[in-house]
Amino acid sequence: MAVRDFFTPATLKEFIDLPDHLARLRWGARQFEGDDRPRTVRRLEGEPDAGCLTQWSPSPSGFVYEVEAPAGTRSGLMMWHDVHTVIERRLTPVRYGALCEAVEAIAAHDAAYIPCPVPFRTPEIWEAAFHRAWARRSSELALRASAALDAICPAAVAQPALF
Repeated sequence: MAVRDFFTPATLKEFIDLPDHLARLRWGARQFEGDDRPRTVRRLEGEPDAGCLTQWSPSPSGFVYEVEAPAGTRSGLMMWHDVHTVIERRLTPVRYGALCEAVEAIAAHDAAYIPCPVPFRTPEIWEAAFHRAWARRSSELALRASAALDAICPAAVAQPALF
């Protein structure tokens, strides 16, 4: 769960594409740079320790993962090499291809977004004619990217693989 929850589909693709261990160390250090807020997420319903806060903090060659559970805080050190090993165990050409396709589709879709109703007479017409369809497609693409991430880094609660 420490590995799965750390990545978005785009950052997972970026991490997989790194050429060697040194590049992974540099990439990992950049993930914690310039952010004064801690990286946190709450565990979802159905996951172990549902509702508990989890937090990542940097370490020299990886990260420390902490879970603030009712029985007390648990923590563990994950090295970037170990993260890479966890990912490589489930990475297949089909899963990698699906991840690449999903990440590229999201980037292209986001680039096509029109942030204001410039060509439309009113904001309501803009929303009906453009924004709703754009948001619907955005959600579909995010779901596909999430499925690709889950196929490589599965959830703690077993879900059937989509491919």
